[in-house]
Amino acid sequence: MPISAATRFQAPLPVSRWLSRPRMDALLRQLTGRKLALVHAPAGYGKSTLAAQWMQTIAARGSRTAWLSLDEDDDRPLWFLRHLLECFERIHPDIDENARQMLEERPEDAERYLLPLLINAVQQAPERTVIVLDDWHQITDRRTRNVLARLIDDSGEKLAFIVTSRTAAGLPLSSLRVHDQLVEVDPQVLRFDEHESQQFLVEMKGIDLSQAELAELHSKIEGWVAALQLTSLSLRNRADVGALLVELGSRQHGVAEYLAENVLDLLEPRLREFLLRTSVLSRVNAELAAVLTEQPDAEDQLERALVGDLFLQRLGATGGWFRYHHLFADFLRDRLQHEHPEIVADLHARAARWYHQHRMLSLAVDHAILAGEFAYATDIVEQKGRLVVEHSQMSTLLALVEKLPPEEIRGRARLQVALAWAYCLLHFPIEAEEARTALARALAVDRTLSADERFQLSRESIVVGECVLMYRDVVSTDDRLSTEVLDEADRLDAWTVSVAANVQTFIEINRDRAAAGAQRQHWAQQHHRQVTGCFSKVYGDCFAGLIAFHDLNTPLARHHWESAFRIGTEGSGAQSHAARLALGLLGKLHYNLGNVAVAEEMFEESLRIGHRAGVVDFMFPVYESLALIRSARGDTDGALAVLEMGERAGHDLSLVRLWSRMATTRARLGLPAERPMAGPDSTARERALLTDEAVRFDLARAASTRAPHRDAALIARAEELIARSLSHANRFQAHRDQLDLLAMMEACGDQSAAENLLRAVLEDFEISGLRQPVADGGPLVREVSQRLLSRPVHRLAGCQQWLGTLWETTPTPAVAAPAPAPEPVEPSDFNEREREILELVDAGYTNREISERLFIGVNTVKWYLRKLYRMLGVTSREECAQKAQELSVIASSAR
Repeated sequence: MPISAATRFQAPLPVSRWLSRPRMDALLRQLTGRKLALVHAPAGYGKSTLAAQWMQTIAARGSRTAWLSLDEDDDRPLWFLRHLLECFERIHPDIDENARQMLEERPEDAERYLLPLLINAVQQAPERTVIVLDDWHQITDRRTRNVLARLIDDSGEKLAFIVTSRTAAGLPLSSLRVHDQLVEVDPQVLRFDEHESQQFLVEMKGIDLSQAELAELHSKIEGWVAALQLTSLSLRNRADVGALLVELGSRQHGVAEYLAENVLDLLEPRLREFLLRTSVLSRVNAELAAVLTEQPDAEDQLERALVGDLFLQRLGATGGWFRYHHLFADFLRDRLQHEHPEIVADLHARAARWYHQHRMLSLAVDHAILAGEFAYATDIVEQKGRLVVEHSQMSTLLALVEKLPPEEIRGRARLQVALAWAYCLLHFPIEAEEARTALARALAVDRTLSADERFQLSRESIVVGECVLMYRDVVSTDDRLSTEVLDEADRLDAWTVSVAANVQTFIEINRDRAAAGAQRQHWAQQHHRQVTGCFSKVYGDCFAGLIAFHDLNTPLARHHWESAFRIGTEGSGAQSHAARLALGLLGKLHYNLGNVAVAEEMFEESLRIGHRAGVVDFMFPVYESLALIRSARGDTDGALAVLEMGERAGHDLSLVRLWSRMATTRARLGLPAERPMAGPDSTARERALLTDEAVRFDLARAASTRAPHRDAALIARAEELIARSLSHANRFQAHRDQLDLLAMMEACGDQSAAENLLRAVLEDFEISGLRQPVADGGPLVREVSQRLLSRPVHRLAGCQQWLGTLWETTPTPAVAAPAPAPEPVEPSDFNEREREILELVDAGYTNREISERLFIGVNTVKWYLRKLYRMLGVTSREECAQKAQELSVIASSAR
């Protein structure tokens, strides 16, 4: 996201001191234990002032408080979430620093991941948290409103909101009233009573009024705070109070306008001009004011306005930022438009350039549009477009483009290519192709492009198109990427070449040319190093590691995948798409090495990417392996949940390899499954892939059911499948297929063939350290292993000790195998959150009830339970609670 104006997080301060209002203090005390205080009234009633005063009081009592001023940008859910996150970060610095990256990479459901982080931070803090949201009436978007509603619903007693608004719309008021969780302050409550009016005018402002004059003035103004302020300014240089009262009485409408006119007309001309010119800004500081007014003493003018009570509010104790009261700002803008309409556009243009120079892109774009400088607004976004994408800030780019007039975007080739990249990397293929089409048209009409730029952009379009195909698991049938892009690397920028090399590597792998893919990645290192962002570097290492793993070169695979994770974490954060992508592959490595507990945690974290998780080669091992882990622990429901997630992702994204592998894994675990079959619209490649996966499915089904008859046709198909995997340079998959065939042979009684198949893979698995594929073969592979272990040592070619150790230490994770013996644990090994969950499990709470009580997601509860099952060596909730009591982790239950 672009830099946020720090002023939106600063509450307005009083010029001198707060007015004592016991009535309001009593209402504030009601907020204790309640979730929401709503202060709603039209402009000029002192809503923000009251909220700021309350916030200061609450902070003094020991709560954590933060302020967020809302504007039009916050009506976009992503921007609201971004600003809300920054607001929380100011008082909860322990919130995951990488949460912002999650907003960039998961815009469609970012709140699902962000809100639990915010709620957890609140719950873990010893103090209560109170957030002020000022100007909620700016929010009309349903999704944005739902974000606050969910925070209010799920937050518990440790989080409260103070919301100011001109209306009461967009908040879950009915539910809050029913549960006595609402403090409501409406216009009648906000109005000053006669005593408060006297305090304000006589004691604070020093206006000499008799009791009768005060009573008459109060009756005419009716406690309207803005009118009281304007009255004090009017009377400051006017002795005839009676005349003012007569004039007020003769005006049935427009009291504020009348008073404002009198205030403005009495000002020194330079200060008056200063106020008019700076009124176009939502917030102002001395430097920006000097740019708009051409008054070098702008800082002094701001102080004069502040000391003169001219509806200017200081924002925060430091920083030098101010804002006008909304009512006065609106009046000033109307007067500016009436008196000097010819300078309004120029003022916005100056503001746009200042904000652009200070990297406040959203405000720069807003003011450029208000100036009518649509081309400049588009320039601002276009100049930063590619850089924003390289740093994985795709959602920021889309949000900025949303502000621009469509007719300005159409002919901008540079902007269209940035949009194409953003949509591609966010896995929105239709939108990416639309942007490529628009790019092609723009290349024909954009006269600002040089010949070299046209060449660059046209090649980028090719790369984006191939990248879209890669994410859809489609392998290009031509060599355009190689001949038109990579062979022209010297004429292109590093990002384009870096991504093109990664896509070409994917193509080489799937064209059975893994060695060419490895060479391509070696060549691409020079370009990866020149890219400023981390995304393409991570993908490069992921592909290089995949090639090494397929060849059973586990040390090299580890090197590349650990490098990818390090680069992704350092470049974009541990929660980023890039880091979690690499983490899933590291989980695959650790799982197959037998480090199951480590792998499970990596898989769980990787799944937080969601189903748009890179290329399919990176995706299906996560779902498949995690299902096997859960099944091995006896958690059939958990295994099914993961498989269903993978199936849904496969069907949603039309990834044949993903959903078909989930079907095979179901068969392997003895779960209900449909045999993968090609449909009438399947491509030739998809039919070939489904034919291969059907063989694996049939082998798995035969082994899980211990089919007694020898299926010669299936054996022949399996042998062809193994040969194909070897020809694809995927020895890992070939050996897994051999183990599946072995299990079927053992089931039908062909022990000699089964033993030969096991001998054929053992040496490779021992050298590579890959233990888990053998264990995943299940009881049938174990039976073959035990027979071989009972034979002379020479029959196993030196692998006897390794095989024996494997079965001693590795449980068979297939079809509800027993859980591994846990490491000894002590009560001190359990953290506070784990103890809380254990106590609630013992009390009989469901996962949903635990999530609501602890204000965490249901999936988070499931994650903790799986971890606790592993630590305690149990497979059920009852055993979990009982074991925790035996170890004195929790107190004995009274149930």
